[in-house]
Amino acid sequence: MIIVTYILAAAILLGLCIFIHELGHLLGGKMVGIKAEIFSIGYGSKAIVKKKYGDTTYQITPIPFGGYCKFYGDDPSEKREGKEYEFLSASPLRRVVVVLMGPLFNLFFGIILFFIMNLVGYSTETNRIIIPDNFKAGEYISPAYSAGMRDGDKIIEINGNEVTSFSEIQSNVLFSEGEKITINAERDNQVKIFNVMPEKLSDKGHYTIGVMPYGEKILLVTILEGDVADEAGFREYDEIKSINGKAVKIPEDFTEIVRNNSGKKLDFSVLRAGNEMTITAVPRTREVLEIEQFENAAFKGEHYNILIDKIDLVKNSIKKGKLQINNITVRSFDHFKRILEENKNNNITLTNSGGKYYGKIRYQEYGFLGVGTAISPEMIHVRHGILNSMSRSVVEPYNFIVMNLKGMGMLFSGKLDVRENLRGPIMIAKIAGDVAYYKGISAFILLMAKISIILMVMNLLPIPVVDGSFILFFLFEAIRGKPINQKVLEKIQFVGIILLIGVGIFVIFNDLSVFPFFQKLFN
Repeated sequence: MIIVTYILAAAILLGLCIFIHELGHLLGGKMVGIKAEIFSIGYGSKAIVKKKYGDTTYQITPIPFGGYCKFYGDDPSEKREGKEYEFLSASPLRRVVVVLMGPLFNLFFGIILFFIMNLVGYSTETNRIIIPDNFKAGEYISPAYSAGMRDGDKIIEINGNEVTSFSEIQSNVLFSEGEKITINAERDNQVKIFNVMPEKLSDKGHYTIGVMPYGEKILLVTILEGDVADEAGFREYDEIKSINGKAVKIPEDFTEIVRNNSGKKLDFSVLRAGNEMTITAVPRTREVLEIEQFENAAFKGEHYNILIDKIDLVKNSIKKGKLQINNITVRSFDHFKRILEENKNNNITLTNSGGKYYGKIRYQEYGFLGVGTAISPEMIHVRHGILNSMSRSVVEPYNFIVMNLKGMGMLFSGKLDVRENLRGPIMIAKIAGDVAYYKGISAFILLMAKISIILMVMNLLPIPVVDGSFILFFLFEAIRGKPINQKVLEKIQFVGIILLIGVGIFVIFNDLSVFPFFQKLFN
């Protein structure tokens, strides 16, 4: 069932958005008297259904992802009769209308969907926040916590912009570019003002203020393939209600129980797609070495905090008599653990056949299932009246367009990591499936509105081969009074095609790299 949902969601989202785009071109042609030869729903040389009305053949083809609109006389290599209804025989401004209507229809479609969803209502994450315990003390302190914000605060404004959901909090922080932001938050029916400086968790990461959406439900967001949880039957986005009858509300509760019950049978009450079930699993014992201020003698001055879980390599090195700590040869693994315990607060020197290393080393063993957890956010139902829905259906797309353009600028300037933020159709299809299966129809429709608007933005960029470049060429032709030399156009288009192929290959591999199968293959 889940596979069917993913396929249908991807086909509907991408197919409908591209269909709307091509419909815009078709109707744009009709507005200015340029005739379409073929209007196709889907791709493929053979049509399942084909019917000619007037001068246009309408068809449905086997590949459902989108479609295309072919106009008479739109191929410069083909002979034209000079008729006004031919695309390249028409005046440049008429051609601009035809090309421009495709992206504009994507915008209109997005606005209509935003209006409908604001009117009928939809569920979204609350604008209340929670700050994880590990962000309140230790190496990383949440900027929000440092500024005085606390669990349960409801963020209502950021830099004067109204905030109604956690996704809007993320957007405002992400595009702050690290500048100090002013946050208005409600606490105990009072509005408090906080000045917060967003930070990056890593050089290539997003800006963050160290908060998560408020909630009291635990979701499994990752399942390690082949590990205990996977074999026991857990699945991504399972909600954990209780363990051995004890209710769990935050990830720390879940982790503590699992870690303290290595080798013991645990009964998990799980909610999946509205159905409650019990899954039994026995946490395996995981052995790890935590190394603080790790330094390799070959790269002096570079320090890291690392986690090593390949203990068998350490045991084999001890067995061969090749492991030393502070110039003392380690005789057994028990001896190894004893030395570490005696020096738990001290830097030590570890020597093996691979080289010499320094740092504070701590040995740990605990129960492990092979899952990643997150808090399931508290949801609120958002609904507006007709006038407010009309207003928001324009304001929300506008804000979304501005954020996308700003995001593109940050990608080009290097402020955002390209690998983490540039995605293609495969990832869009996965996101469509995730949203449709786990969040429902209202979230899926809102996603479709955003994807349609993104298509508008991308198609209006002045990149050769996409609509934006043709609009520029035709406007230049209208101002100049004669068309650009065909050979020059072909060279520009050739460069554009090469660029798009290169970007296409990159985003496809980038999309595939998030899937475990391809991660193993590439590694």
